[in-house]
Formats: sequence, C-alpha cells, structure tokens
Amino acid sequence: MQTQAREYFNLHTNGIGYLNSVRWVEVKGRGRKAESFLACRIAALRGSADEVDYTYFDVRVSGDATISIIDSLKTAVENHSKVLVNFRIGDIFPHLYERDVRDVNRRPTGQKEWATLIKGRLILVNSVKVNGEVVYRRPATETEEGEAAQHDDEGQAPASEVPQAAEPAPQLEVAPQRRPQRVSQPAQRPERQAPSGYRQQRSAPAHA
Repeated sequence: MQTQAREYFNLHTNGIGYLNSVRWVEVKGRGRKAESFLACRIAALRGSADEVDYTYFDVRVSGDATISIIDSLKTAVENHSKVLVNFRIGDIFPHLYERDVRDVNRRPTGQKEWATLIKGRLILVNSVKVNGEVVYRRPATETEEGEAAQHDDEGQAPASEVPQAAEPAPQLEVAPQRRPQRVSQPAQRPERQAPSGYRQQRSAPAHA
C-alpha cells in the first residue's frame, strides 16, 4: 500500500531583528509534546532606517541546526550584547495574554492589562551579528532542515501554542451586482443613396 505524501501550506516571515530572552521551556505532561523546547524573542526591524519601528515575535526554535545556533547565543544575550539575526519564521499567529502594568520606572503598579504578541516557529537563521561583528553566516548549500521540522505529526502547531479563544476570520462582504442600465440611442436615419447613373454632388466648403 502506497503512503500518500502530506501536503502543507507554509506561511513564512523573513526579516532582521534583535534576539532576546533565549530560554529552555519545560512542559508538563507526557509524550513527545511534553518535551522541553528552546524559545526566544525577536524584535524585528521595519520601516525607514532613519526611524526604525519594531514588531515583536515570541517563537519556538525548530530544527537541530537552528536550535544549536540560538542556544550558542544565549550567553551573549544574557550579557546584554546586541545580537542581530537574519531570520525566517513559519506559521505565525496572534496570542492574547495578561500582563502587569508598569510605571515609567518599570515598577509594577498592581494593575493588569491585556496585550498581544505574535507567536510562531523560528525555522532558519541566515546570519548573526554580535555587537556589529558577523559571527555566523549560513552556507549557501546548507539544506533548510528547519522547514521540515516546523510541523508536528498532525501538520499543525501544538495545542499549547494555539490561542484558546481564536475568533473566526472576518468574511469578505461582496457588494451585490447591479444590472447594467440599457442606454437607448436615437436611431440614425440611413443616408439616401443616389439613383444609379447619377452622381451625388457635395456642397463645396465655404470660403472666408
């Protein structure tokens, strides 16, 4: 019996950003999904180079090569070095969570607020700079093994990473089509043809 190959729909995000919060996450439970995994945060750069904005990702690191690279940068991040990565993230989705409200001095106020961030899987690192110096550049012939590791056995993100109260995607409203209006044009009188054997004379243009 021939096994049918599974098909996936990939959603990839490529960019450059600063690496933060590299940590190993311990998961409670049993089975493969309960194994600890490496996670990190990336502040991705966007907009004009003169006035940069940031988009924040909280991602799970996938693939042996990518895990090895990010884990080796953990000490540099903890030492507050500027670690800049050229990355590819797969299967992004929004995540809603509750956080502490802090004042201007970053001290907790005792209040809570809702916030969102973007989750996904870090599947590829093309290059790394630490304090402006290139410390890693992916060989051009290296296979992108992280892409094969971005799906679990069911081809979906683990249940622990999927938002619990995800709203359905908004439906696109299509305006009703209108019947084209019929435009009536006045009937044109057919030109009178001269009888055979006669020449139709045209009036000469008036001269000033």
